[in-house]
Amino acid sequence: MQVAILMLSFFVFLAIGIPIAFSLGLSALAYLLLFLPNVPFSTIAQQMYGGVNSFSLTAIPFFILVGAIMDSGGISKRLVDFIKTLVGHKRGGLGMIALFSSVIFASLSGSAVANVAATGAITIPLMKKNGYPKGMAAAIESSSSSLGAVIPPSLPFIVYGGLTSISIGSLFLGGYVPGILFTILILTLLIIKAKKLQVPVGEKADNKTRFKSFLHAFPALLTPFLIMGGILGGIMTPTEAGAVGCVYAFVVSFVVYHELKVKDIPKILVNAAITTGFVMLVMSVASLFGWIMAFENIPTTVAKGLISVLKTPSMFMVGIVLLMIIIGTFIDTLSALIILGPVLLPAANLLGIDPLHFGLILCMSLSFGVLTPPVGTCLFVASGIAETTVEDTAHHVIPFVTILFGGTIILALFPDLILWLPRLTGYGG
Repeated sequence: MQVAILMLSFFVFLAIGIPIAFSLGLSALAYLLLFLPNVPFSTIAQQMYGGVNSFSLTAIPFFILVGAIMDSGGISKRLVDFIKTLVGHKRGGLGMIALFSSVIFASLSGSAVANVAATGAITIPLMKKNGYPKGMAAAIESSSSSLGAVIPPSLPFIVYGGLTSISIGSLFLGGYVPGILFTILILTLLIIKAKKLQVPVGEKADNKTRFKSFLHAFPALLTPFLIMGGILGGIMTPTEAGAVGCVYAFVVSFVVYHELKVKDIPKILVNAAITTGFVMLVMSVASLFGWIMAFENIPTTVAKGLISVLKTPSMFMVGIVLLMIIIGTFIDTLSALIILGPVLLPAANLLGIDPLHFGLILCMSLSFGVLTPPVGTCLFVASGIAETTVEDTAHHVIPFVTILFGGTIILALFPDLILWLPRLTGYGG
């Protein structure tokens, strides 16, 4: 009964439009006042503080800031221009530009929403101008940008690592195979769609133009190697790499490209601070919510219940993918991950599922939410840029979601596809 009140109040608050952080906090507070009135407020404060008191989580504001700087500093434009010289002459080349630009930007910022805002403002108008339907252009960009939650440095990976104490470097390594697989799947569908639509092709750039464009984009292309090389080489922690990435992005945008102005800096810092504050607030109140669930022994109960129905690791992982896709439709990726990660991980452990594999599949499955209403942040942003309805974009995005779902199922059933790369560097799972 007590657990039912906790969960019911949370979903009621969520259903009436109260933001996720306040829905969690209010439902937790209602539970404490009704059933644990003697718990001192100092304990509540300690639980909330403990939810964000992790050194690994200090990487989050830096990667958010990297994305904000690159969005304003002309870096995304250079990336798009360079990729255009490589594939712009091919059938479906503009869709490929959107895809590859998003993949590269994902390796810089780790955020799907920052990705679609930065690259979509350039690629969507290009696609519309060259014969792509508005909804198709928005669907291509939003699907490509969703890879920001999968390709390192991914914010969901950082959060999951902070929650479970799993090496963030190993999580990043584990994300490369899914990122490559999803890129190939989207690329294949793009080529098929482009042939069907008979979209026009652009002129082929000569080698001189390509080289000149490469030189302009080189400082931007160097960023992911600087960040990930530092982390995977053991030179920097993710937090330190994020800080170095911020400084480097600032220097490139301000000194090299001359597009970042002094007057832009306060706005960039404020926007990054607001986003960081939201993420940290959700993590803080989710920690209190999780403490109550642990007090009620919910993780153990859920674990036993799931195992009684999904008796094998394969059944369990497929069930988790389906469940997370549904939940991700209504709750944003980070919030759902913070709430459900600690609840579901015990069940995975009981079935002998590797926690790194489980976490990556959890993050991938929840990331579908950026493509599906009502949360669908990438869908909404891309539709706004394309000046079309969400319904139109959603219609065109269905094939992309379908192939990404198929790829996720394959990765869920065959963990070695993900784990071989982290194991090469010493991961013991």
